[in-house]
Amino acid sequence: MTNRLKADLVETSQFGRTPPKKIESYDQLDPEKGVTRPDGTEENKKIRDYTVARMKEAGLQVKIDKVGNIFGRKEGSRTDKGTVMSGSHLDSVMNGGMFDGVLGVYTALEAVRRISDEDFGNERSLEVVVFTGEEGSAFTPALLGSSVLTGKVSVDEVLNRKNAAGQTLEEVLEKIGYKGSFESSLDNVEYFVETHIEQGPILNKEGISVGVVEGIAGITWILATILGEENHAGTTPMKVRKDALVAAADIVAFAHQRANEMVDKLGSATVATVGKLNVFPSWFTVVPGKVEMGIDIRDVVPKNLESLENEILKAMEDTGQRYGVDIRTEVQHIHVPVTPSAEVVNIIDSSASQVGVTKKRMVSGAGHDAENIAEKVKAGMIFVPSVNGKSHVPLEWTNWEDIENGAKVLTQTLKNLSRL
Repeated sequence: MTNRLKADLVETSQFGRTPPKKIESYDQLDPEKGVTRPDGTEENKKIRDYTVARMKEAGLQVKIDKVGNIFGRKEGSRTDKGTVMSGSHLDSVMNGGMFDGVLGVYTALEAVRRISDEDFGNERSLEVVVFTGEEGSAFTPALLGSSVLTGKVSVDEVLNRKNAAGQTLEEVLEKIGYKGSFESSLDNVEYFVETHIEQGPILNKEGISVGVVEGIAGITWILATILGEENHAGTTPMKVRKDALVAAADIVAFAHQRANEMVDKLGSATVATVGKLNVFPSWFTVVPGKVEMGIDIRDVVPKNLESLENEILKAMEDTGQRYGVDIRTEVQHIHVPVTPSAEVVNIIDSSASQVGVTKKRMVSGAGHDAENIAEKVKAGMIFVPSVNGKSHVPLEWTNWEDIENGAKVLTQTLKNLSRL
């Protein structure tokens, strides 16, 4: 692959890693020590500074908006045509991997550099973007920067969000020098493409170079509190117990089984995960009196998502009656399913064929800034394989040849979109 792209990804791999260490190969990864770069931290400033320097070095016009989104622009020859935007984010989860988000920023930058190197005459202007707060690891909710760009939340609302230390986003952006002076929008943007690691095992398992994303899953959370009756484990007869954990176990099993049935019957991308389970008082000799439960359900088909939500809620109601416990629920619709632009999806697909890279149409089970942008402009995504399907962990890895294939497809895609 081009040494320039690899060099940037190796250099940025040290930011947020303790102690700092540049990673060039999978065997250099430490399973316990990943990267931690929440927005507003010194490590986040370092990777932002490095990125801005590379943008300027590439001759891009750099500007920063009020919530810290960074834009690097290469002008096109036609001012009457909308911009083609590409990028991702630089913030990370706690103890995460080196490619999540960063790969999308640097493949976008590299694609624009290659277009310049080849003297390719882009008619549409090209813009590399870095979104603030995609992960939500410092300021919730996730996808903050792109939410502002699409007008889903106001600038003031986002700037007043606080981290765990009680600092506002505005305060930390000012501290690291990334609070800009203007409010950005998508008014002049026609197309958006985000390159990202798959964060799943499909491409790696099947030996396919890139994924062409044709659906991004919606996310619904069901939060439940199961109230039973705390009592002595040795003296409370089995037939009179109101065991909150036993009720919770039935719900866990139902969610798992029903999601599997939907996959088998519908061929869907349905998933259901009980990722939160707090048991009170959580001791050997006490019948559990309360359980707090959190269920994450996802699907790219709205009716499947709604159906599973309703079935789980009905199962909770039945379980409460069966075990004599009270189950209180709250439903949060985090993201609706998003269908990327068919036009962009087809251009990504044909671009992969043009450069001789194998591809597969697929869906994303994870959320991305692209899902926000897709609500306003024609958007698409390119996936590259994740070794062993690992992401958001220190052992997150994508092989260099796969990164190069992703960069080739993105470069050709931007070329095609820029002259469309």
